[in-house]
Amino acid sequence: MEKITLLILYFCIAVSAQNLKLGFDFEIGTIRISYPGGKGILSVSQLPLSGHLNLCYNVIEYFSIQGKIGRSIVTEFLGCEYGINGKYKFYKPLYIGCGYLIHSNKGDYYSNQLVVATTTINIIQLGIGVDIFDFLSIGLDYYVPTSKKVIVWRGLFEKQPQTFESMIRLGFNFGWDL
Repeated sequence: MEKITLLILYFCIAVSAQNLKLGFDFEIGTIRISYPGGKGILSVSQLPLSGHLNLCYNVIEYFSIQGKIGRSIVTEFLGCEYGINGKYKFYKPLYIGCGYLIHSNKGDYYSNQLVVATTTINIIQLGIGVDIFDFLSIGLDYYVPTSKKVIVWRGLFEKQPQTFESMIRLGFNFGWDL
């Protein structure tokens, strides 16, 4: 009971000190792949979007930790995502970030030329961003997988694997103090 009381008091202090932010983000991106015979950009059936619900905790004035859970919305890279990242404000409106994202690719058979693989991809994130307003920031993130995974099989007669190499996303992050 004492631990629960202390936890509630700690949470109240953190909230009253406005160290917590709740928000969401929208990201648009591009995915680099490798395939037998070369490398390129993953051709997708629709605009590669993703959205997340974010909870951010400001540890100190210049450093914050953010947890997020969401979903990517593109047929070839469809699935749930969750991750954690840290942001360091090195110059008042500018920040750099580093984090870890787990993407669970939801595989399916879409046509005789496209098969999407079911796989889980662990991804390291590096980024830079700028705080536009107190509630809005824009960031550019580069994602690299910890291991290469096939995400798509393409081809009419002989399916060629397309392996996830990297990803770049432009994100619009909204967050409000709790």
